[in-house]
Amino acid sequence: MRNYESVFIVRPSAGAEADLTAIIDKYSGVITSHQGEVAGVDRWGLQKLAYTINKETQGFYLLLRYTMSPDGIKEMERQLRIDDRILKFLTVKLTGDEEPFTPGQDEDTDDENVNDEDVIEETGEENGEENA
Repeated sequence: MRNYESVFIVRPSAGAEADLTAIIDKYSGVITSHQGEVAGVDRWGLQKLAYTINKETQGFYLLLRYTMSPDGIKEMERQLRIDDRILKFLTVKLTGDEEPFTPGQDEDTDDENVNDEDVIEETGEENGEENA
């Protein structure tokens, strides 16, 4: 069993709470039918897309983290390609170095841990150097 995470972009027309829950239940069922286990689900909500996808400019983002066999991934991705409610999806195999999954956590909060020396090196102003 390997750890994976998948991000789905769902059509806004299928963005009702009941529809999102049905989509999550469907793919959670695929995961459990292949002896997998869902570690967590995070709903990122309605977001503006960077470019239009199938004439849609917005989509609901969903993140699933789970463990599953590689054969199950093939079946899940096959079903994702067939599902008209899904605009795009991306599945990534995790290496195991990731932090434990907590729904709703903001992964962009690592800026607090930036060292002042790192910032100085990036700007090129270390040791009094100035760009003229």
